[in-house]
Amino acid sequence: MIKRNLISIISLIIFVNMPNIALSATQINEISIKANLFLDSLNESQVSNVKIPLDSIERSQWTNLPNIMMQPAGLLIKDMNQKSRKALHRLMRATLSSQGYSKITGVMLLDDLLQTIEMQDWQSNKERNDFVRTFSKPMAKAFILTRDYENYSVAVFGEPSYTNWGWRITGHHLAANFTIVDGKIAFTPIFLGSNPMEVQNGRYAGFMALANEGALGIGLMKSLNKTQLHKAITNNKVAKDIFEGVGRRKSLQNYEGIKATELTNKQTLLLENLIIEFTNNAKAEAAVSQLNLIKDDWDKLWFSWHGPVDANSRFYYRIHGPRVLIEYNRVDDNHDHMIIRDPSNDYGEDWLGKHYEEHHLDIKEIIKDTRERASNIANKK
Repeated sequence: MIKRNLISIISLIIFVNMPNIALSATQINEISIKANLFLDSLNESQVSNVKIPLDSIERSQWTNLPNIMMQPAGLLIKDMNQKSRKALHRLMRATLSSQGYSKITGVMLLDDLLQTIEMQDWQSNKERNDFVRTFSKPMAKAFILTRDYENYSVAVFGEPSYTNWGWRITGHHLAANFTIVDGKIAFTPIFLGSNPMEVQNGRYAGFMALANEGALGIGLMKSLNKTQLHKAITNNKVAKDIFEGVGRRKSLQNYEGIKATELTNKQTLLLENLIIEFTNNAKAEAAVSQLNLIKDDWDKLWFSWHGPVDANSRFYYRIHGPRVLIEYNRVDDNHDHMIIRDPSNDYGEDWLGKHYEEHHLDIKEIIKDTRERASNIANKK
C-alpha cells in the first residue's frame, strides 16, 4: 500500500508543477489512490483475479449481458467483503461525476428489481422474457436469479498511477471503461441500459435510472421542420439493438441523417445538450475536454433517427462524428440500451498508440453455454 501511494504522490509532485493541469493532476491522483486502496482491500487471490495487464486482450472484452451468459475477466462484487465494496464505490465516485455515479449505480440496482419482477412472473407462469420462456422451469429460475447487483465484475488494468492504466466495471446493462494516460482520462466506451426503463408498480413505481436520454432525443426531433425530418429519418424500422454494441466496434463506417451544421441555433443547443447528457457522466474536466473535441469537428457531425417520432413507441437515434458515436435504442416499450464511444480513442488507444480489438460474439455459442450453465445450476439444487 505504501509503495502504491508513494508512486501516486511522486507523480502528483511532478505534474502539479507543470502549467495549467494542477487541478487535473489532483483529480488523477485521487483516482489512482482510490484504485490502490481498493486493491489493498483484497486478498492475494482476489488481486490476481482483478489485476490484468493493460495490453491484455481482456481489456476490450466487456459485456452488457447477464453474468450467466457471459463472464468477463475480473472480480465479482459478490466475492468482495464490505471493505472492498466500500473501496469500489469510492473509486467509482472519484472517477465519475455525480450524474455518472447515480446512473451506473441505478442500473446495477435495477438488476435486483428486475430479478424480483421476473421471479413474480416465473411464479405465476407469465414469463415476459422470450429467451427465458424457452427454458425449463428450474432453468428459468436459475437464469432469473443471476440478475443481481452482486454479479457485476471489476477489473484493474496495469498499475494505478498517473499514467498508463485503466479500470472497468461491467455486467448486465453496464460496461464502463476508463483509461488514464499522462493525466488524461478516456471514458469510452460506456454502455448503459435499463429494464424496466420506468418502474411500473410497487414501492419504486416511477423510478428511472436513465431518465433523460430518450426524452432529449424526442425533444430534438420535435424541433425539426419537415425538410429536416426527411433528412434525419433514415429508416422507418428500428433494429433490435444498437449497432456498435459489445464486439461490434467500428461496424458503422458511413455517416447518415442530417448534418449538425444544418440545424438552427436553437436546435444546435438541443443537440449539444443531448451530447452533454452522455459526456457528463465523466468528471467535469474530462467531460468538457471530450465535448470540445466533438465541437472541433462539428461540421463533420451527423444526427439520424430510425422509427416513429413517438415517446411511446420503439425508436433509435445516432450522433456520429470523428470523435463521438452515441447510439440510443428503445429496445421495447420499457427497456432501452445506449452507448457512447470515441471512434478515435476508445480505451485511450490513440494516447497509448495501441489498437484494441473487440471480438465478435458468437450468439449461438453464448446461448448454448447459457443453457448449459442454467441446467447445471438447476440440477445442483
